[in-house]
Amino acid sequence: MTVIRPDQILIVVLFLGLLGLAWGYVRLNRGALSGRIKQGKRIVVQEVTALSPMDRAMILAVDGREFLVLKSKGSAPVVTTLPQGDAQ
Repeated sequence: MTVIRPDQILIVVLFLGLLGLAWGYVRLNRGALSGRIKQGKRIVVQEVTALSPMDRAMILAVDGREFLVLKSKGSAPVVTTLPQGDAQ
């Protein structure tokens, strides 16, 4: 039976502490970090909704235009252009 040494416990505690600091940094700066990640991307998945266990509806933004994509298992996706403007 092996015994856990104190230096092993210290290493695990330090690793978890660094992981916690990294998590806190990401939580505090999530707005700036997400802007950097999205920068230069032309296609953005804005929303995905399950219509059934096999069907999905997605809204994609491509170069400022929005598209509705209906995806069902076993058939080709249906892509529809959404009208421009705030129709909410």
